[in-house]
Amino acid sequence: MNDKQGVYGVDVSKAMLVIGQYESEALIEIGNAPEPIAAWLASVPAGSIVAMEATGVYHRLLAHLAHAAGMVVYVLNPQVLKHYARAIGQRGKTDGCDARMIARYVEHERAKLRRWQPPAVPADMLSRLLVRRRALVSARQMLCQSLSGMPILKGPRQALLASFKRTISSVDLLIRAELARVPEMVAFHRRLMSIVGIGEVVATQLVAALTALHFTRADSFVAYTGLDPRPDDSGQHRGKRRLSKRGPALLRCLLYNAGMSAANSKLFKPLYTKLRARGFQSTEAIVILARKLARIAFALYKSGQTFDAQKHFKTA
Repeated sequence: MNDKQGVYGVDVSKAMLVIGQYESEALIEIGNAPEPIAAWLASVPAGSIVAMEATGVYHRLLAHLAHAAGMVVYVLNPQVLKHYARAIGQRGKTDGCDARMIARYVEHERAKLRRWQPPAVPADMLSRLLVRRRALVSARQMLCQSLSGMPILKGPRQALLASFKRTISSVDLLIRAELARVPEMVAFHRRLMSIVGIGEVVATQLVAALTALHFTRADSFVAYTGLDPRPDDSGQHRGKRRLSKRGPALLRCLLYNAGMSAANSKLFKPLYTKLRARGFQSTEAIVILARKLARIAFALYKSGQTFDAQKHFKTA
C-alpha cells in the first residue's frame, strides 16, 4: 500500500455511514445510498482499505460498491469488534469512535483477516431468502406462544398461524426456484440430503455457505460455522472448552438441529451414546455430531460424492 492509499473504518446504519481513519479526528458522514457512496469512493485512491462490521443488510451496498471501485474490503464480525473496543479501553460509543476503532483494528490485524469477496449471485440470494425464512419461523413461534392459553384468542391465533404457514411455503418455493437455476447446486443439494440428519433446509443453507466462499480445509469450514471449540488453558490449568460462535448464527443453529436429528438415527445414535457415556452433556454431544456433519458436508462438496456411511462417517 502506498502513501496515498488509506485505511477507512465505516460505522454503518440504515440511513448513514460515518467514515473515519485511525489517529485522525476527521470524520465524513454520507448517506447510505448509491450516489453518495459512489461520490466518496471516487475521492479515495484505488487499493485503499474500506472496513465495516456486518450489520445484517445495511453494509451490503457499501461492500459491493467499494469492491467494484477497486478497494480492499473487510466485513468484520461485530462481536470481535466489541471485544476489541473493550480491550483497547475505548471509553465511549459513538459512530465516530466506532469508525476510528474499526480502522485501528484493521491497521493492526489485517495480516490475519480475510478479504471480503462478493458471493456468487445464486448463493447470495439463497442466503438472503433463508434469513427471511428464519425470521418468519421465529415470529410464528413467538406469536404462537404469546396468544396461547386464552380461548378468546383462538380464532385470531389460528388465522395468524395459517397466514404464516402460507408465507413460509411461498418462501420455500422461491428457495427451490433459486436452487433450480444452477444445476450444480441442485446436484450438491441432493448429495447433502443423502447425509443422515440433514434435511432440506439445512442442506440449502450448506449449499449457500459452501458455494459462496472458498474453503480449502474442513477445519476452516468448521471454524466458519462457529462450532469449533475454543481452548481456555494456562499453565497447569485446563479450562472448559466453549464454542467460538464466530460464524453465522443461522448456519450454526441449523447444524445443531441436524445434530439432534442425527443423534436419534440408527447410524449416529451409537456415537451419541458413547459420547454421553464418556461424560459429555447432551448439548456437548450434539455439538460434536453437528461438527461431524459439517465435515461430511465439506467432504461431499470437495469430492462430488454421495454420502457413504462406511467411508465418510469414519473419516470425518
